[in-house]
Amino acid sequence: MPAQDNELWKPGDPIGYITSDIPDFEVPPYEGERYEATVPDTLELVERAGLALHNLTEATDPLADYEPYYIIGLRDDPPVLIHNSWHGATLANFMESVPLTRIMTGSEKNSEVDRRWMEITLKMQGPDGLIYTPKRGRPWSDWEITTQFDDSDYRMHGDQLISTMGNGPTLRTMALFAIRDGAPVWREATRRLVDGLTELAVDAGDFAYFWPTVQGTNKGLPPDGKVPTPWANVEGSRVPHGLVYAYRLLGYEPALALAHKVINYTRRSFYGEDGTFHSTPGNPLMAHFHAHSQGLLAMFEYAHTAEDEELMGFVVRSFEWARDSGANLKQQGWDEWTKTPGGSLIGYFPEHLNSHRTHGSEICEVSDMIALALKLSEAGIGDYWDDADRWIRNMLVEGQLTSIDWVHDLPHDDLIKQDPDIPPAINPYVNTDRAAERSLGAFAGWPVANDWAIRDQYGTMQCCTVTGAQALYWTWERVMRHRDGKLRVNLLFNKASPWADLDSYIPYEGRVDVKAKQAVDLELRIPEWVTPGETRCQVNGEERRLGWDGRYAQVGQLKPSDTATLTFPINERTDVIHIEKQPYTLVRKGNEVVSIDPPGRYYSLYQRDHYRQDSARMRKVERFIPKQQVDW
Repeated sequence: MPAQDNELWKPGDPIGYITSDIPDFEVPPYEGERYEATVPDTLELVERAGLALHNLTEATDPLADYEPYYIIGLRDDPPVLIHNSWHGATLANFMESVPLTRIMTGSEKNSEVDRRWMEITLKMQGPDGLIYTPKRGRPWSDWEITTQFDDSDYRMHGDQLISTMGNGPTLRTMALFAIRDGAPVWREATRRLVDGLTELAVDAGDFAYFWPTVQGTNKGLPPDGKVPTPWANVEGSRVPHGLVYAYRLLGYEPALALAHKVINYTRRSFYGEDGTFHSTPGNPLMAHFHAHSQGLLAMFEYAHTAEDEELMGFVVRSFEWARDSGANLKQQGWDEWTKTPGGSLIGYFPEHLNSHRTHGSEICEVSDMIALALKLSEAGIGDYWDDADRWIRNMLVEGQLTSIDWVHDLPHDDLIKQDPDIPPAINPYVNTDRAAERSLGAFAGWPVANDWAIRDQYGTMQCCTVTGAQALYWTWERVMRHRDGKLRVNLLFNKASPWADLDSYIPYEGRVDVKAKQAVDLELRIPEWVTPGETRCQVNGEERRLGWDGRYAQVGQLKPSDTATLTFPINERTDVIHIEKQPYTLVRKGNEVVSIDPPGRYYSLYQRDHYRQDSARMRKVERFIPKQQVDW
């Protein structure tokens, strides 16, 4: 947008969407059963989802069609909310995460926000089916795209942008809407978007890509058949991820065909055959973790759907490499490291790999790795339930902002200010209205192992909040599964369900209660620190002998109103480790870190002394069981 337009712009100016007339649609209510229960004061995933919903819908701009603020500057004085050019890449993720948190909680809070998001999604869909991000009325819309690359091939022109990074997730969002309401409007919009992406892609035979980058994509062929290699294009994996969901919804073969070709391009360009991450072809330095873990998640979804065993084998190799190498490095010299078991104990995965400086751990990649661990385990491809359990209990939930008192007490003289040579803009539009309060429930963008905040970063970028919220849903969904009368408990977190309620006393006590509501055949997976011989079971206070299937304790038949109680030892243990090149001492009880040394300076993580008690605190909560749960 020309400078003079920026100067004339004012908040609330009309936004220039590509389409004006859109079809009517309904937003089904989030119905379910509510009741009060007294439960152990341990991790409540539903409560965390409610916090995330607060931030996702409050930190938005009603003067710009509830566009989410992408940057939250908690280290500024006063704290600020900032727009920037990632709207096209991330809005669809907001629209996916908010319904998932509403399914978990049943909350209709700020429901006008997602209704408007759904309307503007249809307004952004052009005649060719693609999603166009408008520049008119949004002067921050292309700042990062136009300043990131010097080559004129990468310049964006006109009043509309095509962000392939955003078009891909929009397919998942549309599929979610279609599943919830069953109306044809979203199915038709999904098919049209698949066709638009198929036409937009540069088809090179057995692989396909988008030119010049997935952040800002142009129509037409590249000059001289040039294949792009900038680091940003690793994010092209968001397209096949969405295409697979579109295929599952529609059974539309072009979606799966294009997904395969884009995955081929991404895999060949940005991964080694052993699974290592590359920033550009053949270069492992400064590889962006989330871009690659998101790519693995897309590959998993494709391989699982298309039954591609070779690709699934690659996903497992790369996932295990990322788990074992991601943040487990102790620097020996300028270019020499040794692996030590650190980051994988808590789920710390650095923003960039193979760097000579320490990097924070975006919650984006933490969530991706949790998703991979959960989905690979549930599919029977590997056993990573304990990895997921550690990462959920530590980096994921500690990465969520549950208090803002510390924000107003920050030692601002100690903070490193942003480079004054960078254009103020990340954005010409900054909002200071209750910025901290509206940020409650956000997930950290750059946490270190012991602190939510870092001296030289803003606070968070909201891509981490949308993925953190999704990780809560993926976890909640897989705590227990009911099929053909069998109730399988995979993770020991508090959860209400139509079949049984699970009360977890971990980490206060090694105890879980399963209170049956229907007749079920119960089996429950014991944690990694427990042996079968240490596990006892009582049903309604009477001893019951357990059978075993691997690590699953087979309790057997329960009648409605029966309560099965499993108990096992739980103790503290100390780990002296390195996480992302820094030494730490952890005290863990079960899988939960209850102390970390050195402690953080600003918003110190793992302030969990209460968990070191041997008897669980109890509290009353409102439980919610949704009428409709989406398999996601």
